[in-house]
Amino acid sequence: MYKKITLALFVIMMIVLSSCAYRRNLPPDETPAPRQQSTPAEDVPKEDRLAKPQGEAVEENINGFNLEDDLRITENTQEEEENRISYLNQQQKTEVLQEIGSKKMNTVLQEYSTTLPETINDAIQYFQYDISFDYFLVTAEEGAEILENPAPDATVVAQVESLEKLSLLQRVEGEALEDSSIWYRVGFEDDNGVGEGYLHATTGVPRNFRFDRMEEAINQLRQQVAQGDLHFVSNYKNQNGAPPQKGDAAVDAYGYRVYHSAPAYQQADTNSEFRYIPDGMLVRIIEETEEFYHIDVPTFGGDYYIPKQYIDPDVTLSRLEHVVVVDRDQQNQASFELGEDELHLVSYTLSTTGIPGDFSFETTLGSYKVIEKRDRFEYLESGTQDIAGYAPFAVRFTGGAYIHGVPVAYEKEDGEKIDPGLIEYLHTIGTFPRSNMCVRNFTSHAEFLHNWINVENGAVIVIE
Repeated sequence: MYKKITLALFVIMMIVLSSCAYRRNLPPDETPAPRQQSTPAEDVPKEDRLAKPQGEAVEENINGFNLEDDLRITENTQEEEENRISYLNQQQKTEVLQEIGSKKMNTVLQEYSTTLPETINDAIQYFQYDISFDYFLVTAEEGAEILENPAPDATVVAQVESLEKLSLLQRVEGEALEDSSIWYRVGFEDDNGVGEGYLHATTGVPRNFRFDRMEEAINQLRQQVAQGDLHFVSNYKNQNGAPPQKGDAAVDAYGYRVYHSAPAYQQADTNSEFRYIPDGMLVRIIEETEEFYHIDVPTFGGDYYIPKQYIDPDVTLSRLEHVVVVDRDQQNQASFELGEDELHLVSYTLSTTGIPGDFSFETTLGSYKVIEKRDRFEYLESGTQDIAGYAPFAVRFTGGAYIHGVPVAYEKEDGEKIDPGLIEYLHTIGTFPRSNMCVRNFTSHAEFLHNWINVENGAVIVIE
């Protein structure tokens, strides 16, 4: 028997807000790490600051849940390494789809055959996790049995652990189980080679790489850049002045946080209504007054007035070469290189975004400028000024939010912090939001992205 992962069942019910942001329920019995009370760097006592090598920074806690939970889940899963099954790559999945025929009791409702759109060229340079474009995320707490036919009493062909991803082939109608007759046909690979079978709809959720939506978002940004240079809001750690705050909430009605943001007024008057525009968000200057820039904010679909200290008029995005699109609904992402009237897919991978709630912040929607790259940055233990660990190969795009590799918690030995070394993989990546604003990648992909992306002509787009 397989050893089961002692992980509480993830609840995937989504509650849509009246704005662009929505909330996902937290997994039962799990609580995110307490939200770090943000403190501008200049307000941190000098004795609490540590000398850092060039290229490093210190951010608030980047983990929505305790990192130890992710490491425990990963370790428990890897203990069954000999028995684990894995997903198919895109080529294997396509071959299985071509070979499978109808089976008894198999009424196909949908075939999952996502391919790269003809308008996107295959120029993939990263192959570490070659997952198929359509896949199935197992969410059942105790894992699931893959059956030969879509029926509860069918023969078991394989067993899969919780949070595993399998290649998604078909959605079918079979025998009812728990008031549902929907099953998913999945493909996998194990020691016996390539196999396929059925999982009931209650055991997980379908996911895919939505290249069409990614392309649409890129083309919109491409058109905006073609109309003239774009600027971006600059208020990292409130370095250009803390914006006014409405009440005690850390975020506004749209999910954008107060810290790292600038006020966007309805009129050229600080007494008028305003909302927050986060650091890094791309905007266009329409005109200026003595105190304000009149700006168009493509992400918001409207124009606002922003005090001049929050935009550097000399720093622009005038040419779009590299774009990373993060899909926070599907928990995956893809990287693209733009040529003249061409779009090249450079990499696609699983990712984990920020979880919204009282203890952490979600990764906010919108188009952002790539602001800087860091080999690594350190993060604080929640509620303190103590360094807890670091994140490698980081690309910052808004406030203290980065695309980065697996976080590394420092170990302590005789009162000294010890770096245990890079961690490549977490089993929770590509499952549900678990970070605090940041976008977590496998470390090898974060390194690839860090080396590849052009800061001057790069952008990050977060879609739903």
